[in-house]
Amino acid sequence: MPMNSISNHDTNNTNPSSHAISDLINYYELAQYDIAEIKALSITKEFPKHQFSWKVLAAILIKKNKNHDALKANKKALRLNPKDEEVCNNLGLILQKLGKLKESEKNLKKAILLKPNFAQAYFNLAITLKALGRIEEAEKNYKYALKLQPNYAEVYNHLGNLQKEAGRLKQAEASYRKAIAVSTGFTLAHRNLSITLRKLGRMNEAKESDRYTKFLKSSNFITNKSRNFSDKLAYEKPKPIEHPLLYRAGMGTENVAGFLRSMAQMLRPKNILEIGAGYTTPFLLEALINNQRVYDDGNLEPSYFKNYIYDPKLVIIDNMALGELKNKPGMKEIILSKYTDFLEGSFEGKANLLGKKYGAFDFVWFDCGGAIEYKKFIDEYWNICSNYIFFHYTYSSGSPNELHDIILENISGNSHIFDIVEPHKSRQGSITMVRKNG
Repeated sequence: MPMNSISNHDTNNTNPSSHAISDLINYYELAQYDIAEIKALSITKEFPKHQFSWKVLAAILIKKNKNHDALKANKKALRLNPKDEEVCNNLGLILQKLGKLKESEKNLKKAILLKPNFAQAYFNLAITLKALGRIEEAEKNYKYALKLQPNYAEVYNHLGNLQKEAGRLKQAEASYRKAIAVSTGFTLAHRNLSITLRKLGRMNEAKESDRYTKFLKSSNFITNKSRNFSDKLAYEKPKPIEHPLLYRAGMGTENVAGFLRSMAQMLRPKNILEIGAGYTTPFLLEALINNQRVYDDGNLEPSYFKNYIYDPKLVIIDNMALGELKNKPGMKEIILSKYTDFLEGSFEGKANLLGKKYGAFDFVWFDCGGAIEYKKFIDEYWNICSNYIFFHYTYSSGSPNELHDIILENISGNSHIFDIVEPHKSRQGSITMVRKNG
């Protein structure tokens, strides 16, 4: 895809804090564009002459395909600094997306004039020229972009497309293979390579490329792509907390939530029961959605897929009224998901009803109340739990607490128990996992 670019050259004295800018950049680089847009709008409102913030806002809006809004923001950035080559490049990209190809060409050439070694601008110019039907010029610009940036996978892929469309299949194959070699997990290049290999009559190789495409197709295989700040960002800065609108400080689930998601993706439960809606809820739902995908990586167990039907449920019990819960930021979409059923009220007295409707729950997350509630849960729900039960806050100051004792004293059968304790917390920093046998 065409590339937009941003880096901070702003020297205006009326700048926002370095923390605000760093935060904005972080959210942009992590592709959390909704939050990044909110932050950029806030900064540009408070500091309307801060050119870099307008540039970032435009780049965010490009990513969100809000091209008319991006055009307005980019023009403000350009007025504040007419010699910013990245703004000229981004303006060319926006105009390209809006079909204004001649204007796009003009601005991309201006970006190159300002920065002659600007590989992204050559790439974007090549795409514009190809759309204008000037194929030879487009190919020259693709190749010059690769001369400047030899590991530019997107350019190899686009060059391959041009060569494929021209019937130069061997050249296209070489370009796609270059794209794959320099960018692990480049699904589109694998797909294009497969098409090219079929046209060349090499069906077995095409099928192998198809297999990679299937394996790499979903979001659990994410390529670490440079976004023009730092190629090593993921290893240098902590990621912002996920689902920040649902996070509540002091609840101790900022690490637990991701852990539960990973466990649910590994265990592939049929029915998840969550008692107490909260920060963990979107993570559990994400796991069920992610489990729609099955990778044929050569390790699948055929018996698992005999008569296989994927129809899981996340059943949530919460004493908050449904209308009130829907009004919490981020919860409405979760509650309305086809995978989600919501029961309003206390969990007590509902086990028989749930057992009749859903059968057993093979993944349970219990984080509700104190000693009385933990005992009531085990007494009432134990028989409809069939596999893994996860209890929260079973250690205090590094030692088992009363809730842990209740679990040990009241579960029955030959069950396996495993504790995970966060050493840096005095409370709300532990999980006890119970794997029920029989």
